[in-house]
Amino acid sequence: MGLDQTLALYPIHTHLILIVFLIFHFECTCLDAVIYTLLAYMCCQIPAWVSKLAIYTPFNSGGLELTIYIVTVCATLYLICRFAAKPVHELVQSSTRSAIAFSLVPVTYYLFDYVTTVWTQLLYTGNYHITQFMPLIVCVSYLIFAVIYNKEQKKRVQSNEERTMLENELYNVENEIESLSELEHKTRVYRHDMRHHLSLLLMYLEEDQIKEAKTYIQENLKTIDSFTPKRYCDMQILNLLLSHFAGRAEEIGASYHPDIKLPDHLPLSNMEICTLVSNALENAFDATENVPVGRRMVDVRIQEFQEQLVISIDNSCNNDIVIIDNLPQASRTGHGYGTKSIQSIAKVHGGMALFQVKEEIFSLMVTIPLHNITV
Repeated sequence: MGLDQTLALYPIHTHLILIVFLIFHFECTCLDAVIYTLLAYMCCQIPAWVSKLAIYTPFNSGGLELTIYIVTVCATLYLICRFAAKPVHELVQSSTRSAIAFSLVPVTYYLFDYVTTVWTQLLYTGNYHITQFMPLIVCVSYLIFAVIYNKEQKKRVQSNEERTMLENELYNVENEIESLSELEHKTRVYRHDMRHHLSLLLMYLEEDQIKEAKTYIQENLKTIDSFTPKRYCDMQILNLLLSHFAGRAEEIGASYHPDIKLPDHLPLSNMEICTLVSNALENAFDATENVPVGRRMVDVRIQEFQEQLVISIDNSCNNDIVIIDNLPQASRTGHGYGTKSIQSIAKVHGGMALFQVKEEIFSLMVTIPLHNITV
């Protein structure tokens, strides 16, 4: 067909085949394959420009220009693979919006180069708007990319902050459970020493020292109550957690009624259910502390209903809680990550978390399918 027509059809017999190769061999998306191909085409401008420097040397010749071009292609390939390939790949993969913004310059350059130098000769006419078109595109693309990149960066920073907060909450839950486990260990030790206490009581009774026996019993009852976890369910780690909040309810004078009926199989790991319940109860007690003592209450219900694990927590509160997009809005900086953690855990397992405020009662209901569903 001749050199000119072959050059004009270059996008079809070379670039299109490369795009198809990227899609099927490397399993790229169509958008990614197009971006990578056009970006590679644009990078060919580097050796093309450098090779033209040969005209300024006293040894200017076609052979020298070709040699410089080949060397520069190899050097450009090495530098791109060494420094640019991974960051560009991560940028394109980060989001569709970033990929499109990033592709503005390669796409425009590709079309501009073919329209003005291959398919026509407009670039060589000296028309001001033609020669200044690519600088204009670079300027506009840079500004658009800067705006989009800034938004993506803010989202990334916010996501990292939330992840850090959630990790800290998980760490706090682990510490609470560890301390509660120590209390349970003390209980086992006390039970083991019970025979010694009974022997001493028997001695008091044999010697008719009834008053001393009563005093000794009362002291031991106080000691047992101070560190013995109450039993709400058969799941040890959850029982310890509920017992911990029973102590807090006693401290602030709130009524506390856990009703726990766990199914045989839980779709959540021990740490997930404890993180969920701990965050929910922490928020519940923080809210109920702000109401008068006579109205402070926290009710906890965990049960199976229609093949769903249902976690329901109601607590007294003031009516100043605002719910936006099904999430209570934090009134203080650094708060609000607990509710996001609850929602995230429910969503991962194919469930949902609902928050509601009605007549000074804040309600949380989490439903999770008992069969494994992850999203």
